[in-house]
Amino acid sequence: MGDLIVGISSGAAYALMAVGVVLIFKCTRALSIAQGEIGAFGFFVALRWAARGIPVVGWHIPAFMTLVVAVLIAAGIALIAERFVMRPLVRRPPLDALIATLGIALFLALLELQVFGTATQYATSPVGNWKIVLFGATLVAPRVVALFVAAGVAGALYVFFKRSKFGLAVLATAGDPTVARVLGVPVNQVYRFAWVVGGALSGIAAALLAPAFGGLTPFGQTTYALRALSGAVIGGLDSVWGAIAGSLIVGVLESLVGAYVSAEARSVAVFAAVLLVLLVRPRGLLGETAAA
Repeated sequence: MGDLIVGISSGAAYALMAVGVVLIFKCTRALSIAQGEIGAFGFFVALRWAARGIPVVGWHIPAFMTLVVAVLIAAGIALIAERFVMRPLVRRPPLDALIATLGIALFLALLELQVFGTATQYATSPVGNWKIVLFGATLVAPRVVALFVAAGVAGALYVFFKRSKFGLAVLATAGDPTVARVLGVPVNQVYRFAWVVGGALSGIAAALLAPAFGGLTPFGQTTYALRALSGAVIGGLDSVWGAIAGSLIVGVLESLVGAYVSAEARSVAVFAAVLLVLLVRPRGLLGETAAA
């Protein structure tokens, strides 16, 4: 039971990134693999400001502010990427957009190497160092907070898509952007919204994953982004709820395989699950039925 709880907490953190991947894919048809490094760069900067102070000002931000700074910087990077890299590719083949997101990820990771170095950077938890014991599993604060944040994001998105005018505009754009544009939907704003929210969620994920998993390294968050992408594929790339469910499945599968088989077999198990779902149900477990 303890391994199951640990897996769910890991899956909740992956789900934050997976939801961003799905939002971007739904709205722009671009499959982003840059989410890990977008969030990581924001948290790298936040940790640097906490340790050495903000340049010129010299103020050392407190630990809890590193989460806020990571979110703001990641959202800003995503906004710039959408406007100057991804938007010109909206009408291009999906492969072009995929390659572009790979380029963004590599650029940010190499920039991290140059600016922050290759050593693993100790990541202070922005939500404290307390722990709880649940069904025999000891969960550190970032894992617990990830669970609540993932649940909050799911609830907020449900209300957003069902009750808000802009949420309906997002769904219309996801369905057919050309028709949505004819009907007066601000499609470019929808594209911007998807990338900014995806970037912000990646910042939250990085700030919670890095302290829980031993620190922050260049390219390190891309490993978690691939797990988030696996969760999105398992759940359905056109379903936010599928992304959350799929990410939880990935987290639980990793935990159980790591506990009962070996740590090295975790990635193999996850990608085997992805292949199995693609063979049996190509659109994902919830891809055909979920409305959002």
